[in-house]
Amino acid sequence: MSSESTIPTAPAAAGPIAPSLGNNLSVMGRVIFALMIRESRTRYGKSDLGYLWALFDPAIQLAVFWVVFTLIQRANPLPTTMPVFLLTGIMPYFFWRNCISRGATAAQANLPLLTYPQVKVFDVVIARVLLDAATFVIVTMIFIIGLRFLYNQLFISWVRVPIVLVGAVVALFYFSVCGAIFSANLARLWPVWPQVFGYLSRPLYFTSGIFFTLGSLPTTFRKYASLNPIAHLLEWLRTGAIPGFVSTYYNPWFVIVTATLMLFVGLVINWSLRLVGHTDESG
Repeated sequence: MSSESTIPTAPAAAGPIAPSLGNNLSVMGRVIFALMIRESRTRYGKSDLGYLWALFDPAIQLAVFWVVFTLIQRANPLPTTMPVFLLTGIMPYFFWRNCISRGATAAQANLPLLTYPQVKVFDVVIARVLLDAATFVIVTMIFIIGLRFLYNQLFISWVRVPIVLVGAVVALFYFSVCGAIFSANLARLWPVWPQVFGYLSRPLYFTSGIFFTLGSLPTTFRKYASLNPIAHLLEWLRTGAIPGFVSTYYNPWFVIVTATLMLFVGLVINWSLRLVGHTDESG
């Protein structure tokens, strides 16, 4: 059976009355779940070994920078171990970057599925984000458990103020969803966007606060780094997660407003494409 056949069909209306909101949400939920299954098989393959790359990629980068910082005797700007400092930067950044890059290719990679009237670009984007979120949680937990047994890193090293940490994680998810929707629709309007973001993500990797905190920067550099909402997100996460670290340089509203603006622009682009009769979606 082909993967396209796993997409559920919409229930037929019993009469002139439009389907209820509950039915629409039910169909949307089943479509997104089917898309997640299809995406996981496409991305990781049928073998469970495919999932190991999601673990190896951040693990290799964590190990490389841990060794480099140890050799150069770089001071840790946080009152915690270097693996915790690096992990609280690398994993959130990877999640955000993957959401943007995979959102950028969501429509083009699923053109055959978009011929189904039930499947929209929004569904494909949400399915990809949810799959990345599940991978992010699983891989992060593996790292936390691994550091506990290999490095004697206590579990309390990851929670300082639970409500702050939860707020930061929710903001990270919201920021990533909005960015993915924006990225998907921008790519429909400007097909070279996936390549452009590929180049942009390289300098962003080193300027988003993975390897520094805003408070550790000189005033001049901090002013420019503060223009990056990801740096604010990482400060927010670390403030909620790492005992002994409290940052006064992040602004939660800057993250939320930036995310909302991306969502708004993405939806406007989607509306404009529908208005001019863009044909990558059916119906």
